[in-house]
Amino acid sequence: MVSSKADVYANKAADAQNEEMPPLPGDNPNRKTYKIDEVLEKYCHIGKYQILLTLLCTILTMIAAWRILFDLMTTKSIGWSCIDADCVKTDKIGEMPCTSEINRQLEGNLTNGGTGLENGLWKYNDDETTHSIVATFDLKCESRWKYTFASSIYFIGAFFGVWMFGRLSDAIGRYLTLLISLGFCVVQAWIIPFFNDINVYLACRFFDGASFGGFFLIAFVIDVEYAPPKYRNMLGTLFHFITSAGMALIALWGVIFKDAKTFAIAQAVPPTIMWIVCFFFMPESARYYLSKGQDEKALASLKKVASTNGRSIPEKCELYEDIDVKVSFLRIVSNKRLLVSAPINMFGWFMTSMVYYMLWFSAKYLAGNIYVNAALLGIAELPGRVAAYLLMDRIGRKKTFMISVILACICMFISIWDNSTNRKVMYCFGKALAGSLWAVIYLYSSEMYPTKIRNLGSGIGSAAARVAALLAPFIGSLIEVNASLPYILVGILAFICCGVFWFLPETAGKDLPQTIEEFEDLFHDKPRKYEDMAL
Repeated sequence: MVSSKADVYANKAADAQNEEMPPLPGDNPNRKTYKIDEVLEKYCHIGKYQILLTLLCTILTMIAAWRILFDLMTTKSIGWSCIDADCVKTDKIGEMPCTSEINRQLEGNLTNGGTGLENGLWKYNDDETTHSIVATFDLKCESRWKYTFASSIYFIGAFFGVWMFGRLSDAIGRYLTLLISLGFCVVQAWIIPFFNDINVYLACRFFDGASFGGFFLIAFVIDVEYAPPKYRNMLGTLFHFITSAGMALIALWGVIFKDAKTFAIAQAVPPTIMWIVCFFFMPESARYYLSKGQDEKALASLKKVASTNGRSIPEKCELYEDIDVKVSFLRIVSNKRLLVSAPINMFGWFMTSMVYYMLWFSAKYLAGNIYVNAALLGIAELPGRVAAYLLMDRIGRKKTFMISVILACICMFISIWDNSTNRKVMYCFGKALAGSLWAVIYLYSSEMYPTKIRNLGSGIGSAAARVAALLAPFIGSLIEVNASLPYILVGILAFICCGVFWFLPETAGKDLPQTIEEFEDLFHDKPRKYEDMAL
């Protein structure tokens, strides 16, 4: 059974005469009951175990990145050419033949029914049909909304997946939930290449998104939970860094596998292999064991970490954690500062996701080779991740976020000028800034909310990000209506976000707030009574 804090201190005096573990610096020398973080810091350290676990988990994040951007390659706009002499061709990006009034009249006058494509008025360009579901499922004119919706439905699935697999992981453990969610990914990935139906494709993308809400987040949690506290910020940055690198590699898949079916098959192989690897090698969370009263299994997991790293944990060791108290959304709305801060923080999540995915899914409208564009945008994130890591401790979390939002806004406005080179450069700068925004918002949210509602606060922020992600493809598609419209809309939202974010407190260099009162102290810049608290 998990011991409460009162039980721990009540037993200390009785244990004083027994053989003790070596004390932590400044600790009571008679103490032999420790939190998991203390054991990781003192006896496990960072070593071979964490390196191998991080390698396993980062491969999963790379697979998640490939699944997210699957639609970038498969839903790209396709060029077309007129065959009939009366057909009208315009140069608007992504415009279909049916958008021209003359072409609509031509199709309306066809005596044998069908469409302009079937009756030889126009045709898809042969060199652009390789990966796109527009050609595979013939999504022309009245069906064109489906290829934009294909990107959004993935994030609708992710929205439900985060909730569903989050609850499941608390009930049956991280390990089993990861296998189940990754299994969802494997099954639908093998269905897509063999069923030539747009509705089946959309259903598969929904379940693909749901699986992302499971295995991606669980892999992150397991890796971070087995790391000593002082290394967690570094591991979080590494995760985002690897995800960006994986997104750049999606271009290589597109170059190697030339048609839609082989591309989809190739994308199904990595998650299949990783499911088998995770079945044999992915550990269960020691904290999950402890939360279920399985203290011996939790300690055995930590001993395995220590032994793999060439260290050991003394036999007389007991673990404890503070018993979690479930909280509801009412805890947030009952405090005025939280009631104001939570929506602003959610807006920060929303804006980060909107900028990030709008730039990604608008990449198919950029001039030039789509694979080169995808590689450039993926690589562009990397300096942004590094810059955020360096700046957050120097100028603060809030200023780093606000500067990134302002600069992203400027990039959006500059990219309005329809010059292919200029727009591509601004997209790269924008992606670097979006990468910086992700790094900041994850850390800032975990530092702003009090302990009892930290997961809840970050959860509602993540939900806001999912809403932005499912809207992003539709906002990006507004470029077909007016080349400037999506950039103006996102730029205006970015300015508003920067303005309201100013009212949030700075968290850099401060201990994590444990109570509502300590959260309010953040606004007054009061010194904290805790030091070096771990996430």
